[in-house]
Amino acid sequence: MRFSIKAKCKDGEILHRRKTPEAALKKAREMSQTGCYDIYITTPEGRDYHSSEFADLPRTPVARRPSHPSRIGGRIR
Repeated sequence: MRFSIKAKCKDGEILHRRKTPEAALKKAREMSQTGCYDIYITTPEGRDYHSSEFADLPRTPVARRPSHPSRIGGRIR
């Protein structure tokens, strides 16, 4: 799964690729801080998200952990 981050910068258009939406967002923020503008993240499915829509970008689901350890034979696993 690859996410593309496209932006316009002083030297022209730039494109980066990242494996996760979180990494793509991090790169997009870095690009914004260095003066890039008109930033888009494209999902592997082809959906474009403009920087104003980054809050809507689907994130990687967090793995759920049990709320308490299970006990088998008196020992915690």
